[in-house]
Amino acid sequence: MEQIRLTGAQETLLATLYAKALDNRSPRPVLGDGSAERLMGRLDYDFRKMKFIGRDRRTVTFRAKKLDEWTTEFVARHPDALVLHLACGLDSRAFRLPLPDGVQWIDVDQPDVVELREKLYEPRDGYRVLATSVTEQAWLESVPADRPTLVIAEGLTPYLQQADGLTMLRRLVTHLPHGEMTFDAVLPWTLRIARYSRLVRTTGAPFGWAVGDPRSLEELVPGLRLLEEWSLLDSPHLADARAQDRVTASIMKLARPLRYAHRLLRYRF
Repeated sequence: MEQIRLTGAQETLLATLYAKALDNRSPRPVLGDGSAERLMGRLDYDFRKMKFIGRDRRTVTFRAKKLDEWTTEFVARHPDALVLHLACGLDSRAFRLPLPDGVQWIDVDQPDVVELREKLYEPRDGYRVLATSVTEQAWLESVPADRPTLVIAEGLTPYLQQADGLTMLRRLVTHLPHGEMTFDAVLPWTLRIARYSRLVRTTGAPFGWAVGDPRSLEELVPGLRLLEEWSLLDSPHLADARAQDRVTASIMKLARPLRYAHRLLRYRF
């Protein structure tokens, strides 16, 4: 068993892992990530702290499923691509997706997360992990800049401060040749209520950055061009949710602040 000493934003990766395990136990899983439960069995952590996430597991799995689909599409178009997954946590995307042989994959996370990750995953060709804060600058020097690149940031940007997030995006766009970038972004009104979130109270990891108009990033980060703003309420898997959840979702979709409270942004650069 691996001892867990993660706190703050890093502890939220355990909620994500737990949500994926719950999804895998369901009769009709969205993600079907069998590795999540296997990893949980190797961690010395009281996951009862995260049981509340069961109500919100669709937020995690709808988001992850869409990112899987976008990743699969990108590497199909660019079989020599680099995939750069920021704040990867214990996610298994690099191992669960069918990738062309020519794809290079780099997962990036804080040193203590990477130390844990390397105990749980076996190394393989075309894959490596960088132990660093994504807001640092030096780590990009070891990232190739000679192939189309997909940047994935899942469950990261809301926890950054706006200045740090914008600086990170600008560095990525400047260093990388061309490709796509996708990440989740909360709306400004959610910053005020996030402090009451059970996850925030459990981990002590507050939200720090919200994006209102996604096209504003085109001006703030020269080189970005918006491709898509995708609401988790538009997931086709919502059809398998409980009737009351489907009704709630249909009402929320009538108002933009509610429809896009949980969304993914996708850009070209």
